[in-house]
Amino acid sequence: MSNVKMILNEILKTDGIHEALIVGRDGFVIEATGNMEADMLGVAVSTVIGSIESMGNNTNQGKLFEVMAEYDQGTIIVAPVGRDAVLGVTAKGGANLGAVRFAVKKNIRELERVL
Repeated sequence: MSNVKMILNEILKTDGIHEALIVGRDGFVIEATGNMEADMLGVAVSTVIGSIESMGNNTNQGKLFEVMAEYDQGTIIVAPVGRDAVLGVTAKGGANLGAVRFAVKKNIRELERVL
């Protein structure tokens, strides 16, 4: 099992998180866990992070840490991993978003280290 896969599996141990993937900035999936349509989500994650970073740059907001979108059935968190990759995590509705965000932030540095 790759180091990236091990880190994604660690993220999945957080209550409420049911999918996690890491993609390149080009949208190609590097590694994925859970039961998602990884290729489709990979392209979406890459597109979202590019658009949001552009908006932040155009309005002088500084470095992007994460994007969170809440839906009636759950939440998606997208976060840059270094300069070349992006982490996407999906959580079930009712998940403790503080714990979910903590799991993402806690594992970003490890992902940066192994990528």
